[in-house]
Amino acid sequence: MKRWRGLCIGAGYFSQFHYDAWRRMPEVEIVCVCDSEEAKARAAAELVGGAAVCTDAAEALERFEVDFVDIITPPATHLALVEAAAKRGRAIICQKPLAPEFAAAKQIVELAEKHGVRLMVHENFRFQPWHREIRRLIDSGAIGERLHSLTFRSRPGDGWGEDAYLSRQPYFRQMPRLLVHETGVHFIDTFRYLAGEIEEAQGVLRRLNPVIAGEDSGLLTFRFASGAVGVWDANRWNESNFPDPRYTFGEFLVEGSGGTIRLYGDGRLTLQPLGQPEREHAYQHERKGFGGDCVLATQRHFIECLGSGAPFETGGREYLRTLEIVEAVYEAAKSRVTVPCRATSTNKANALTPALSQREREPSSGNSRRIYDLSLSVDNQMRGVAITPLNTIEQHGYNTTTLSLYSHSGTHMDAVRHFVPEGATLDRQSLEVCWGPAMVLNITPVAPRELISVERLVPWAAMIQAGERLLLRTDWYKRYGTDEYRNALPRISPELARWLVEKQVCLLGVEPPSVADVNSREELTVVHQILLRGGVTIIEGLANLDQLPSERVEFIALPLKIVGGDGCPVRAIARDI
Repeated sequence: MKRWRGLCIGAGYFSQFHYDAWRRMPEVEIVCVCDSEEAKARAAAELVGGAAVCTDAAEALERFEVDFVDIITPPATHLALVEAAAKRGRAIICQKPLAPEFAAAKQIVELAEKHGVRLMVHENFRFQPWHREIRRLIDSGAIGERLHSLTFRSRPGDGWGEDAYLSRQPYFRQMPRLLVHETGVHFIDTFRYLAGEIEEAQGVLRRLNPVIAGEDSGLLTFRFASGAVGVWDANRWNESNFPDPRYTFGEFLVEGSGGTIRLYGDGRLTLQPLGQPEREHAYQHERKGFGGDCVLATQRHFIECLGSGAPFETGGREYLRTLEIVEAVYEAAKSRVTVPCRATSTNKANALTPALSQREREPSSGNSRRIYDLSLSVDNQMRGVAITPLNTIEQHGYNTTTLSLYSHSGTHMDAVRHFVPEGATLDRQSLEVCWGPAMVLNITPVAPRELISVERLVPWAAMIQAGERLLLRTDWYKRYGTDEYRNALPRISPELARWLVEKQVCLLGVEPPSVADVNSREELTVVHQILLRGGVTIIEGLANLDQLPSERVEFIALPLKIVGGDGCPVRAIARDI
């Protein structure tokens, strides 16, 4: 029997299931465990019998001759790690999500193909024993020759409260796309495994917990090529009535022309042929590892296919198909239309063509898209503001007031001239920048006086394209009226400012009254000049970003057309896209 030598990169929460499975596979030897935190790497190495420990992936790949690399790190790290492993000719099994967004996932697959290495995505839900048995029952004709519908209801109950996800996978809180991107992808892949190709998708997505960035509730519907339909009804807030909601992650109803299969939260399967009572169906499953020991089954499949040369069930190119459907769900939820899931012949990243034209997608003239006010109220308590009556109805027949506004009071826009002597004034501000789609990046919590680094934006790095508008949610507006609001504000670091310019961001909106320390002339000048000279329009003093329903909105913040103006209060609003 061949002895397969492996390198594991990553020792976070879920890696324990990988290490436990490798340990129980006599044909596999993990020779090195790599993690940036040495203590975590050492603890994981003990799980596989005392493997070598390394804190640098490049060094580990150089030092150890291995047959495969197991990548068990957050999605934003996968591209670089896959590239490093592929260049050295190592087969790769990589955790999902494969990447933060589809274009990067496609790049990962193409890198593996370019270097001629085998890539499998560690998509383990289809390997759960109940799903394998359901597939066997469908294939055997146990519920008839024609499949009617798949309905899965999931309520893991791990996403409610202020401390949601902190104990297990805290990076979930910062993911701009959570429920479908991280969890729903499992079930989309499983639906494809059980019922074949998906041709259309619809989705209604919501965020129930305001402390997280992404959506945590969704109702997804699918139409399969066979004519069957699928429904995935999930939210991570509410709870299951089974003691271990993470065993099966919910209840499954599979209906065909001859009867019904039911999966219960404790792993029980039942069959109910038409006209007959429901009866329990015996099969093998046990509470070991994760999800009925599906990680072991997944990794055995990987090793078996390496040995035989057979294709992986979730090979890179095949898995892109699942990710295309994930993208279709988000597109459908955003545009509120049914989105076809047929890939184009060129297999481009944007292969999903909406069923309706752009004009047909626009809301009717009586549209009900909600408007969210992102502006602070202007009154005499605001710094730099004086509002005084001039005329009254009683004396003059009408009301007028005299407004004295500091140009950078409240929610306001900075013109380039604010810190650049030769820069454009407010009357020359591009209005195209002031109105359009924007990404809301939830970087809460932030500490007083925190210097916000590039690392805080890493989860969204691959999605930030040239011309992007970014709104940084810090919830700092809640401190408005306190001394901290102005004198202990979190600031944009010079490194982050340069990074935003390099990314060609066109607008940056922040909740504090400034992007830099208002008590440091040097910092104010450096950070403002980097951004303004780099073509980044600055909106400061935003409010209510925590009320926005999703990570992508239509943003509007129009200034007055002030000749020679260096800045101006704006009425900033957002609405659903």
